[in-house]
Amino acid sequence: MRVTETDLRPLRLEFIKPLKTARATYGAREGFVVKLRDEEGRLGQGEAMPLPEFGTESLSECERALNAHLCMLPLPLGEGWGEGLRTVPPAARHALEQALLDLQAQRQGVPLSHLLCAEARSEVQVNALLGAQTPEALAAEAHRAVSEGYETLKLKVAGRPVEEDEARLAAVRESVGPTIRLRVDANGAWKESEAGPALERLSRYDLELCEQPVAAEEHEALVRLQEHAPCALAADESLTLPESLQFLLQSPATVKILVLKPMVLGGLLPTLELARRAAKRGMEAYVTSSLDGVIARAGAAHLAAALPSGRYASGLGVGHLFANEPENHPFRPVGGRIRLPTRPGLGVE
Repeated sequence: MRVTETDLRPLRLEFIKPLKTARATYGAREGFVVKLRDEEGRLGQGEAMPLPEFGTESLSECERALNAHLCMLPLPLGEGWGEGLRTVPPAARHALEQALLDLQAQRQGVPLSHLLCAEARSEVQVNALLGAQTPEALAAEAHRAVSEGYETLKLKVAGRPVEEDEARLAAVRESVGPTIRLRVDANGAWKESEAGPALERLSRYDLELCEQPVAAEEHEALVRLQEHAPCALAADESLTLPESLQFLLQSPATVKILVLKPMVLGGLLPTLELARRAAKRGMEAYVTSSLDGVIARAGAAHLAAALPSGRYASGLGVGHLFANEPENHPFRPVGGRIRLPTRPGLGVE
């Protein structure tokens, strides 16, 4: 079976309000949707949303890579098709691989999650990402999320005095009570000397974990921090650097959790392989989007269901941040969970 028709379309996602992280403030996300049709009429879809500051190619590089591969018709769908994508930059590879996996799952008559793992779970826990800035607005946003059924909340920290972050976290904890899980994400913005004291202060509010407290390349500092940290640390941006990733996988005393961004890591298959390698070393993992569209988040949800463990909530509940999010799609969290479609393939129309 072969791909006989391709389509490449631009995609722009507008944020309702600019999203501020420790690295940047985002007003919109731009990328591409890849559509592949096989000779029997099946349609496979994939999404590329490059994020250079997180380790992907630029938007223009992504477009060139996609055009270069989409012009090579007919594309084979047999064994080993993934070998031809090894040199493709990560976001472009993600889109091409996702569309091909979508087709392959449809051909086999199974949901994409079951193509990735025969024992995939039927639903995925999701955390709510809080975007408000002031303690009062954060408390109100957290209360709404919990009333909708979310049991895990995440907020961005660092990039401001730790006293402000402490006040924001305190307001959230007071608003939601003691049983809701709270996690923070520093996006690598703290220095090692800042991270230890900051974590001590923020952990007074019973943190589940902290994502990437120090810069991606500071993998040894990350391990040193975990040795004394009052909460679990999760490596995120460090996973995009081969040297840091190898160190974390091979170090006897390393971080406890990996944060998996399929768009940044080059697709669902390499991300799943990384999760399996980590599990063999006693490390947990969960999936999060890189502020992507519905198609990419659908693939990420299938991946999350196929991980060795579903202990930690995945970061896929970001659709409410976008002004042009489709109203009805099966990957919108309900009650803090995404229940995966049972029809073959990706499940996105």
